[in-house]
Amino acid sequence: MAFAQLTQVFYDPSAAFAALKEKPRGWLPLLLLWTASIGMLVWYFQTLDMDWMASNGFPPEMTAEQREAASKMMSRNVMLGMGVGGTVIGTLVIFSLYGLYYWLAGKLASMDLSFKSGFSLAAWASLPALIGVPLMALQIITSKGQLAFENADMLSLNFLLVHAAPHTAWFSLASAMKLTDVWVIALATIGLRTWTGKSTTTCAVIAALPYVAIYGCWAAWILIKN
Repeated sequence: MAFAQLTQVFYDPSAAFAALKEKPRGWLPLLLLWTASIGMLVWYFQTLDMDWMASNGFPPEMTAEQREAASKMMSRNVMLGMGVGGTVIGTLVIFSLYGLYYWLAGKLASMDLSFKSGFSLAAWASLPALIGVPLMALQIITSKGQLAFENADMLSLNFLLVHAAPHTAWFSLASAMKLTDVWVIALATIGLRTWTGKSTTTCAVIAALPYVAIYGCWAAWILIKN
């Protein structure tokens, strides 16, 4: 059963991906990631100080009238609904794009890799994101409702090193980059190598390329704009 691989992927990923090779079910880790993410969103927005949010959650260039109008539109339930919808749809879209990417990369590298396998690989390799859940819970507990959701992730580059303020140039990029990205790339490399038999170098390049391209282009865009 794939349930055993939910923990095995953390301590023996080669064996986990070998067991998943014939039937790479991606829905199990996807559902687990959805559950954890939605749980944190519900908790965060239920404890969020809305008065603090109205004062600190919008760009500083907004006028008092604009802040008041935005606060009325962006109620607690509206923000929660948008967050949950974005999480469900966004995660599904991202994993689907990875499935397409791995399928195309497999064609170029002579790998026997289907879209379904690529989708599943992305889902299983993303499980280290769960490590940040208890740390995020700690942030929410101690924040007294006065916390930007991006700052709740204690494994983000922004929290650990950059410390950029919300609405500044590097905040979004630094918040998107996670310490666990390295682990995710390593798991994707192991999965590709196990499922295709290609060299570690080839698999590592394929696994890391999306991160290098996305973060590199994002950083270049910030530098050009500023």
